[in-house]
Amino acid sequence: QPEISGTWMVEGGSQVNINREGFRDHEHEIAKPAGTVRIAVLGDSMAESFSVPIEKTFWSVLKNRLASCRAFDGRPVEVINFSVSGYGTAQELLTLRNNALKYEPDIVLLAFYTGNDVWNNNRALDDHPDRVYFRVAGDTIALDDSNTSSAMFKTKAFWRGLVNRTINASYALQVIRESYNRLKLRLRQSDDAAASLMDTSTGENGVFLPPTDDKWADAWTATEHMLRAMRDDSLAGGARFVVTTLSTPIQVYPDPATRQRFMDSLGIDSLTYPDRRMASFGAAEGIPVVTLVDGLRAHADREAAYLHGFENSALGYGHWNETGHRLAGETISDRLCEIEAAAAKL
Repeated sequence: QPEISGTWMVEGGSQVNINREGFRDHEHEIAKPAGTVRIAVLGDSMAESFSVPIEKTFWSVLKNRLASCRAFDGRPVEVINFSVSGYGTAQELLTLRNNALKYEPDIVLLAFYTGNDVWNNNRALDDHPDRVYFRVAGDTIALDDSNTSSAMFKTKAFWRGLVNRTINASYALQVIRESYNRLKLRLRQSDDAAASLMDTSTGENGVFLPPTDDKWADAWTATEHMLRAMRDDSLAGGARFVVTTLSTPIQVYPDPATRQRFMDSLGIDSLTYPDRRMASFGAAEGIPVVTLVDGLRAHADREAAYLHGFENSALGYGHWNETGHRLAGETISDRLCEIEAAAAKL
């Protein structure tokens, strides 16, 4: 809800403020200040980052670190967050068109979470009642918004809005809801993080293998079509399109033995198939792809550090903590600086 604020305590903790555009970020004027480098960030909950204070998010780290990038010639850098929990690439493409491009970004950065973003892009796999999809039609994609244009969705959206407004107006109801959420979280995470990570029965884990059926093949095809559309829309709007593949908890879990058991259970010898595929696709399509897994995993192993998870939820599982965000922000900023420097020499 635009212009609402509150304290997030379910996983990690932070003060969350939603701006008038409806995103977790400070207010930004639509008109770009002269001489400013603008970066628009698109993503899901990994980028919205309720679990950490806003100044600790990777996109805030990115902004601060790029201030010293010589390739930007001392120009101020403004990073604008357009990420929303639960979004898939289809919703992020629509957000680019409807929200981000009017801010005239110089760089559009898609934070692609391989853990579920490919899965989210196929209706047969994901089957979410409140999500839009894009269907591949020859060499183009067509929006399938049948879910969100239905009477059922509109009724549910009205009811959900009414319930949320009622709860937001009452501290007592907020305490009841928070207590319920914490109990549900505690029951769901009664096992340790490693045991949760070792559950290979969830369908999303198919992302670690080459497509094994038509659903996964179609999911990857739809994903790649949408990335091309985001590239083309960004270029038409005067922006460079860059993708960064984020880490999943198992990819950077700080115990090689746990990772090996997970790979053995899936019959694979690497956890980087989605990252390598995205990098290869980007190279073929002229889309810079910043992969984070190798660097983050090296740090996790060297320091025995959890990059996902929190003391009040489960270490090693869930979203990035402050360490994960810091390392990601540093890596992405360094690569963006290199990309900008290389482009300047052309």
